[in-house]
Amino acid sequence: MEVPHPHHPTHKKKWSEYLLEFFMLFFAVTLGFFAENIREHLAEKNKTKELLEVVAKDFEKDINSIEFHIKFNDYRRSICDSLDSLLQIPNDKIEQQLYYHLMLEFPHMSKFTSFSKSRNEAESKGYFTNNNNLELANSIHMYNYFNGELDAFFQTEMNTLSNYIDNKYYKYIDPNILRKGKGLPKKGIPYKMGIKKISDVEIKELRVLLVTKFDIIDYERQLFDSLNFYANKSIQLIEKEN
Repeated sequence: MEVPHPHHPTHKKKWSEYLLEFFMLFFAVTLGFFAENIREHLAEKNKTKELLEVVAKDFEKDINSIEFHIKFNDYRRSICDSLDSLLQIPNDKIEQQLYYHLMLEFPHMSKFTSFSKSRNEAESKGYFTNNNNLELANSIHMYNYFNGELDAFFQTEMNTLSNYIDNKYYKYIDPNILRKGKGLPKKGIPYKMGIKKISDVEIKELRVLLVTKFDIIDYERQLFDSLNFYANKSIQLIEKEN
C-alpha cells in the first residue's frame, strides 16, 4: 500500500532576495579581486625591496674595488713620474736596477669591473624608471655613464701600450738583462750604473708616451671619484626608499 507524502509548498523568492544574493556574490568577487591585487602588490614591493638591497650591496663591492683602483692609479702615476725623471739623466748616470724596475712596472694596468648583474636586472624590471625613483634613476644613469667612460679609456690605454710594446719597447731595454728580472727563481737585475745607449729621439718618443699615460691616468682618477660619488649616493637613496 502506497503511503502518501505530504507536499510542502515551494517558497517563491521575491525579486529583492535575488537582488540581495546578486550583490552579495558581486561583493565577494570584487573583494577577492582587490585582495588578490593587494597581495600581488605587496609581493612585488617585497621583491623590489629585496632586489634593491642587493643592488646596494653590489655598489658597496664596487666602492671597495674603486678604492683599490684609486690607490693603484696613484702607484702607476708615481712610476711614470719616476721614469720620466730618470729619462732626463744621461744614460751612464742611470741606475740599471731602478730603470728596469720602472720599465717593467709602467705598462701595468688593471681593469675595473663593476658588480652590475643586480643593477641590470632591476633596470630591466623598470625599478629605476617610475616616477618615485627619478633621483635614483638619475644617479644610476650617471654611474653607468662614468663606468662606460672608464671602459673606453682603459681600451685607449691598452691600444696605446700594445702598439708601443709591439714596436718600441725593445729600443729601450737589453733583453738579456730583462730576462734576469723575470721568471722563477728570480735572481734580480744586477746593480750597476749606466744602461744601454738610448737616442735622444727615442727618449723623446717615450716621454711623449708617458705624457699620454699621465693624461689617461689622471682622467681615470676623476672617473673613479665620480663613480665613488654616485655609488654612495645610490646606496643612500636606496636605503632611504627601503
